[in-house]
Amino acid sequence: MAASRESGAQLLARLGSRPSLIQLETSLFRADAGPKSGDAIEFYGPEGTAKTEMLLHLTARCILPTSQGGLEAGVVFVDTDYHFDILRLVTVLEGRLETTDEDRVKQCLRRLYIVRCNSSEQLVITLHSLEHIIASSSEVSLLIVDSISAFYWLDRSTDDSISGQELNQRRCVDILSRYLSDYGIVLIATKQALFGHKSRKSQKEDSTSLSPKVEKTKVENVEHYEYMSHAWQNLIKYRYVFSRAVKQDISTEQGGKEMTTFSATTIKPGGHKCEFTVTERGISFMGS
Repeated sequence: MAASRESGAQLLARLGSRPSLIQLETSLFRADAGPKSGDAIEFYGPEGTAKTEMLLHLTARCILPTSQGGLEAGVVFVDTDYHFDILRLVTVLEGRLETTDEDRVKQCLRRLYIVRCNSSEQLVITLHSLEHIIASSSEVSLLIVDSISAFYWLDRSTDDSISGQELNQRRCVDILSRYLSDYGIVLIATKQALFGHKSRKSQKEDSTSLSPKVEKTKVENVEHYEYMSHAWQNLIKYRYVFSRAVKQDISTEQGGKEMTTFSATTIKPGGHKCEFTVTERGISFMGS
């Protein structure tokens, strides 16, 4: 039997048919201003600011059928922090589908590819190995990395030179930038906050251990520290800073009950902020 061949024109036509993510989440990205082909987006924030929960929400939006408000788009999820919870994702899917029908949930999960790695070297190899999935599947529109900075301190401890510490970062960026340009997918990656709620003195001491030109931006109650390589900084088109707050819920009959809210604020470019809560069924945006 003769081998099946695909012309360059056929390949471009197939890859060009990837589902659009413009309507991925209008509350987060604004109406008709969602991620476009080749965009790279960063979620930054301390632990407990619902970054991974947002990733699960966006994953569900992608893999759900269009009849349930989804995009029927494939997602590749690279889990470096081991925070991915498949049972949590199933709960979110069931909430959106309004059913516990296993077959319907499985149909959605067929559009999801999950890989894990535990070092920057393995991350480079893992990203390389994903090309056959991205190239062969025209439904894959979103690549998620949670988180891109997971091995930052480990790499810093194994090499004295900045170039050596950032070597695998740059290798990852080279691979990711090629995927964005060649295949037109969208990248969303989380970046850990280096410092929690520390004293001014301890923050000053920690910042001096980084490169001399650490960039700091105050957003809500979170200070964004830019510590990744210039290659990564140049790749990112949109950056969101995630924060957490405890507010008085005046909507309850008792009144005065505390509720935890989260916010995502853009600082690249600046000017847009959305607030949301996390419920058993997933994320609920406030004011929408």
